[in-house]
Amino acid sequence: GSILLSSHRPDHAVVSFFRANDLQRDIPSYEGLVESYLAANKFKEAICTAKEAISQAPRDARATTLVGLALAQAPPNQQGAGEGKDRAKRALKKAMDIDPGAPRPLFALVDIYASEGNFETCVKLLQDGMDGTGATKESSRTSSTSSHTNTWVKEHGDIIQAKLAEIYTLDEKYDSALECYHTAISMNPHNGLAVQGLERLEKIMRGLDPDDDEMQEEASEEYGGGEEYY
Repeated sequence: GSILLSSHRPDHAVVSFFRANDLQRDIPSYEGLVESYLAANKFKEAICTAKEAISQAPRDARATTLVGLALAQAPPNQQGAGEGKDRAKRALKKAMDIDPGAPRPLFALVDIYASEGNFETCVKLLQDGMDGTGATKESSRTSSTSSHTNTWVKEHGDIIQAKLAEIYTLDEKYDSALECYHTAISMNPHNGLAVQGLERLEKIMRGLDPDDDEMQEEASEEYGGGEEYY
C-alpha cells in the first residue's frame, strides 16, 4: 500500500490497505487508508475511516489526528455537519493533548491557520512546540509525556524551525524567516526543506521569481528531499 501510494496510485493503495486492515485493524493500516482516500479525493470515505480508527483506538493521538486531517482537506459539502475546519482544529488539538510530542497534528493545525492567514497563531503554536508546551491541557501532562516531547524536539527541532521559517515567509517577515532557516540548517545541514526554503527566500529578497525551479532542483539533487512535515 505504501509503495502504491508513493507511486501516485491511490486507488490501488486503498485496496492494499483495506486488505491489511482486514488482517489487523491497527492504526498504520487506518493511516494508509485515510491517506489513500484523501489522495484519491474520496473525502467522505476518508472521514468515515478516520472515525472508525477512533472507535478502535480512542486514546491514540494518531487516530484523532486522522479525523483532523480528513476534515481539513475535505470540501465543505463533504464535511458532514459543516464547520469542517473548526471540527478539524478541535480534533487536532485533542490529538496534541493526548500526545504533546506528536508532530503531525501540530503541523496540520499550523497549516489550517496558515490557510486562513492567521500567522500569529501559527507562530505561537510552533514556538510552543519548540518549547515543549504545545498541549492545550498542560495540567494533564505527565513526566513521561514531557520526556517524550523534549526528546522529539531535541532530535527534530530543525523541522519545527524550518516550518516556522515558512510561516514567517508567508507573513513577509523575511528577516525572521532567514534566521529560522539558518538555525534549522545549523541543526541539520541535510534538512532539504530548510535548504530549499532558504533558496526560495533569498530569491524573494533579491526580487527574483521564487518559483524558478532550476535552483530548487539543484538543492533537491544535492541534499535530497528532506523530511516531510507530516
